Amino acid sequence: MAARLCPVPQETRDWFGRFANGSGVDDARTVAAEAEALQSSLRAHADVIVLQLQRTRGDGQAAQILAAWRYALETMTQAAVEKKTCSWIVEGAEEGEDGFGEGEIALRPV
Repeated sequence: MAARLCPVPQETRDWFGRFANGSGVDDARTVAAEAEALQSSLRAHADVIVLQLQRTRGDGQAAQILAAWRYALETMTQAAVEKKTCSWIVEGAEEGEDGFGEGEIALRPV
């Protein structure tokens, strides 16, 4: 969802679509670069993203979602810089028309 809301290159949007929809393996430098690109866009556009996520004025959940995304991306980056390759397993994801999952996604280390 973050990759859909942020102004990021299509390559980054596509990478996160693949990441969210199935298990995979990728070069750690690619994982770190994509996570950093999205993290940078989230920082630069935080106010707009929070407004897009708000259901009602003053909805505190939007800020919590943004903080969770930033934490997850920071965790991904930290894990990636310590390895040559990164692998992940996505359970319960159902791919939507736009390449992003619509189901519950649980990531676990491999």
